[in-house]
Amino acid sequence: MTMTQRRIRRVKKDKSDKLNRDLWEIIKDYKRYTTKSEWRFYFISISLTSLVMFSLIACFIDTNKNLLNSINEITTVSLTIVAILTGFNTTSLSVIASSNNKILKFLKSKTLKNNVLDSKDSILKQILVFFSFSMIYGLFILFIGILIILFFKYLYSLEEFPEFLEMMFVKVSVLLFGFFWLAAILFALVTSIRNASLLYRYVLFIADYNEDN
Repeated sequence: MTMTQRRIRRVKKDKSDKLNRDLWEIIKDYKRYTTKSEWRFYFISISLTSLVMFSLIACFIDTNKNLLNSINEITTVSLTIVAILTGFNTTSLSVIASSNNKILKFLKSKTLKNNVLDSKDSILKQILVFFSFSMIYGLFILFIGILIILFFKYLYSLEEFPEFLEMMFVKVSVLLFGFFWLAAILFALVTSIRNASLLYRYVLFIADYNEDN
């Protein structure tokens, strides 16, 4: 094998390693930085809310077409809220990035006191991971939501609603989909709520920051 071939293979390998590398790193770090008690709270609160919501929908809605209409309405309303939350997280990242360089260096030099985390896990990195993950997740929800709305638009354009969609197994499938879809939307909400409190503490820290630190 010649030196040129080795160099070409090394370049190709380096490029493939960089594909979405930062995205997966943010997701992995978010899972590490979120405590088990937080995950437990998210799972219980989101699951119960979504379960109660679609249990009521299943009781009061008689046809699968109306059930699909309800999911479409939830999606349409939620996309506006998620878009606002995504804008909030994007703006928050801009606020953090525009902070005094000394403040950023100070936060980068302070590591988190947790045995699970290594020496590279600075406070600044944790803050960036929380806001970046919420922004990326919000964009993902917006993308899926747009696809769902387009699907319903195609479904409603049919002259007659297909009879097989009124079968019981379809109703159960749609209810399960609605349950998980609403849970995914609510997760975007709760992560942004935590980011709001994090931004609150960050602004207070900037106000009290002493450059002699």
